[in-house]
Amino acid sequence: MVLMNATTIDLPSAVMGFAGVHLALRAEAAGIAHLVAEGDDHLACRRAALLCRVLTAHHRTEDTLLWPAIEARQPGFTMTTVELEEQHRTLDDLMAGLRDDPANIDAAGSFLEQHLQDEEQRALPVWLASFDAADHERFGRLLRRSTPLGEAGTMISWLLDATPATVHSAARAHLPAPFRMAHRFWWRHRYDRRYGRAPLAA
Repeated sequence: MVLMNATTIDLPSAVMGFAGVHLALRAEAAGIAHLVAEGDDHLACRRAALLCRVLTAHHRTEDTLLWPAIEARQPGFTMTTVELEEQHRTLDDLMAGLRDDPANIDAAGSFLEQHLQDEEQRALPVWLASFDAADHERFGRLLRRSTPLGEAGTMISWLLDATPATVHSAARAHLPAPFRMAHRFWWRHRYDRRYGRAPLAA
């Protein structure tokens, strides 16, 4: 799997963020399945709503910022984005079902895993090959400017909560210092009240 070692090597911050989101999405789906198996319906519903929210934000970033940026440098990538965007629409439907009933996590999680693998295998190599250091820096600035502060707070708190312990320090190290401070004193407490903590985080 492309991203299994991505957090242990020197990659541009935006690529590290992509890797971190994919790792956390996998962990979140596994956590919901664990809660369902344990019969913790209340927390499973809260975490299912969270998964829907962060996945929607992630897909919006890909569809409106990342895919167009890659297509501008690699026009042939358009054929890939058609399929990936269709997968996004299918996942939207599956997430709606998951929000209604977390017991749907098996079907949603299985499709999510296949989708993440497709993105890693098809999009990530083209992204890395098409961008130089200046492109990565410009894209990172665009991403930061386009993300509302409230959404950034939820995403950062979720990443630090759901990311597997083996890569947690790498995820934290790539956050700008003001974001780490905001998470520590404000975002984390609001996040915990709304969504609880990831059941499988260590």
